[in-house]
Amino acid sequence: MLTPKVSVVIPTYNHARYLPYALDSVINQSYANLEVIVIDDGSTDGTAEVVKPYRSKVNYIYKANGGTPSALNLGLSVVTGKYICWLSADDALMEDKVSKQVGLMESDPGLGFSYTSFMVIDAIGSQQYDVNSAYYHSKQEMVTKLMEGCFINGSSVMMNSSALKVVGNFDEGLPQAHDYDLWFRFLRHYSCGFLAEPLLAYRWHGENMSQNPDKACSAIVQERAKQLFPEWLT
Repeated sequence: MLTPKVSVVIPTYNHARYLPYALDSVINQSYANLEVIVIDDGSTDGTAEVVKPYRSKVNYIYKANGGTPSALNLGLSVVTGKYICWLSADDALMEDKVSKQVGLMESDPGLGFSYTSFMVIDAIGSQQYDVNSAYYHSKQEMVTKLMEGCFINGSSVMMNSSALKVVGNFDEGLPQAHDYDLWFRFLRHYSCGFLAEPLLAYRWHGENMSQNPDKACSAIVQERAKQLFPEWLT
């Protein structure tokens, strides 16, 4: 199988206690052709020191605090891979995730992005349970079901970099639901792939942003989706 370069962008803000777990999970992937980019979004918890032992293997960039979408977009501005993954600093990839997802993406050039199921781990990394993410083969059904709520875990996603250039980066005006917004934009132009395996460890530690969802952000995204898909949404 061809092994195109995959860029993994890890935005982090005061997650020094979890970051080594995330970094090790990427560096230890069974897939070799990787670049790892850590965007430190103004952390004050010693994150730079935690990253020091990894500096020969990662590109570490510090910026003033501006929120997750701004950190992600800075990472996207420097990636060089054919495919791009976003990994939250408190999550981790399963060893074969990149390899399996590249295989899926390479099998269908029409895929703009793909995602996977995931397992939930607790604050200390103990596995709790698996989540079988929803997926629909019909694009219309994907869009209509997404209107009920986002069922795609952002850290499980792999994006085609050329497709991302078409649909645009994350909206920095959305402190939450910026990923939800991007999935709709991808679906306007591209197909979506899915692997049912739990290839991501999603850490639930009580401080997750998703614990306190911003309903206003989701409402904005859903109104935009109606404009993107007038044939299906009213």
